[in-house]
Amino acid sequence: MINSYEFWKRRVKKRLKKQLKKQTDLVCNTDIILSNLEFDQIFKNIKKKKYSLLELGCGNGLFLKKIINLNFLKKYIGIDFVDEIIRECKFKFKYKNLTFKTLDLRLINKKTFAEEFDYIISKKTIQSILNHNSQCRVIDNAGFFLKKNGFMILVESSKKGLKNINLIRKKFKLSNITPPIHNLFLDDEKIKNYNYKNIKLIRIENFSSGFYFVSRIIYALYSNIFLKKPTKYEHPLNIIASKIHYNLLNHDFSQVKTYIFKKI
Repeated sequence: MINSYEFWKRRVKKRLKKQLKKQTDLVCNTDIILSNLEFDQIFKNIKKKKYSLLELGCGNGLFLKKIINLNFLKKYIGIDFVDEIIRECKFKFKYKNLTFKTLDLRLINKKTFAEEFDYIISKKTIQSILNHNSQCRVIDNAGFFLKKNGFMILVESSKKGLKNINLIRKKFKLSNITPPIHNLFLDDEKIKNYNYKNIKLIRIENFSSGFYFVSRIIYALYSNIFLKKPTKYEHPLNIIASKIHYNLLNHDFSQVKTYIFKKI
């Protein structure tokens, strides 16, 4: 079975080889509507006007590209375990307050960085670690580098949210959605109950429940029964889905969630 590193290395090479406009921007999620919802979650939880930031799994700098012209960054370090991605970032972003480093998240320890950060963020990066205990350990180890009262904002896929989606899909004879082989969706209970030493979990936000209920259940049914066509990420129903607030639903259909931690 291909491991996470080999998967991303091949995916990056494939994207660079094709040089298609849609694919040169998105390395990870090709669902642009969902990707924008995920970015919004990070932005809404960053309160300081000037801040230092560590990004776990910076990819080719999509998040950095969104904030770099806002002049809010005092210091930024982006890490990723695929060297080709880091080289691309170094080529694209040449500013003195930006640093990029090839690093496996599992190797983070108390000597990895020389500074502390106001915020640590990730967007679907922790889920590339294929062991639940290792995921929690990496989160805790990275949290060591938060400043006092600093926050860690992790936008990651949830095992529980996907399970609930599939339970409803099964009732309507829709096929199961299975996680990619290079991902292990986070276990909410393990995240809640892990004995963190450097940080504490503040809350888990089920921000995408409305989006997933409409896009993965309602739209999937509509497409299957009436359109007789495969679903498309850019379909108007998915745009409508992105506008539905998760509080409208009592059930957890949030396949992607925001896990927010604070420095102890």
